[in-house]
Amino acid sequence: MKRYFISVDLEGVHGVVGEPYSGLSRKVSDYPVAVESATAEINSAVKALFDGGADEVFVWDGHGGGGNLDFTKIDARAKKIETKEVYTPYRLDCLKLQKFDGAIYIGYHAREGTGGVLAHSYNSVANQYIKINGKQLGEFDIDATIFGEFNVPSLFVASDDVCLAQIKQTCPDAVTVLTKTAKSRNEAILRERGEVLQEIYDGVKEAMKKDIAPVKLTYPVDFEIRYTRMEFASEVLATKKASLPSLSYGEDTHTLKATVNSVDQLRLFI
Repeated sequence: MKRYFISVDLEGVHGVVGEPYSGLSRKVSDYPVAVESATAEINSAVKALFDGGADEVFVWDGHGGGGNLDFTKIDARAKKIETKEVYTPYRLDCLKLQKFDGAIYIGYHAREGTGGVLAHSYNSVANQYIKINGKQLGEFDIDATIFGEFNVPSLFVASDDVCLAQIKQTCPDAVTVLTKTAKSRNEAILRERGEVLQEIYDGVKEAMKKDIAPVKLTYPVDFEIRYTRMEFASEVLATKKASLPSLSYGEDTHTLKATVNSVDQLRLFI
């Protein structure tokens, strides 16, 4: 039984640059474009997976807590992962229950402050950076380690050039497809859409044939997160300290640090 997981965000898809300050919230003009583009890219990936021998394909809507995708427009063979929680917690529960042969990433983006289109690290309002063992990591990097905890390799990513360069540092063997070239956080040079969709199809099929090792963390790790405002840090410290006793302020009251001993503790922050 070959089973694959498609993890979906919206900022990295073709045709999208968002708006200053508003990013890619539901109120901006780019939002329906992002949803439509993501749907097309998902369908290219789903078709490639089934054509390449997949028995089951699961799709997780991971942008802004979900509820973005119209699954009536997604290949009916794909199974929707129902979620009642935002971000990783529910997906982690899914990974504990199912065995997957690979993860496919659609619409992912660069980490905060690195110049990619709509770059951020999980929360574009609250988070300035996330570090593990002193290295700043983005959403793909951390998500890849979460999949890796369950021996799921990260096979394929479609995004802008800045994001893809970061991904190659974490997972050099992953197959990548360029959707656009970033000029700034809200500006990009777009590729021809049909070419992008064809390359996603071809790239996913290629990735299925590769022997790619899962991305692994060796626990314990030193975790650090910096918030834009000290109020965000103090709230997290107050609410998470009981679950993670090592949690404390870092170099100032905008920063929290902790020794993290498991993927369950890591997910407290994302």
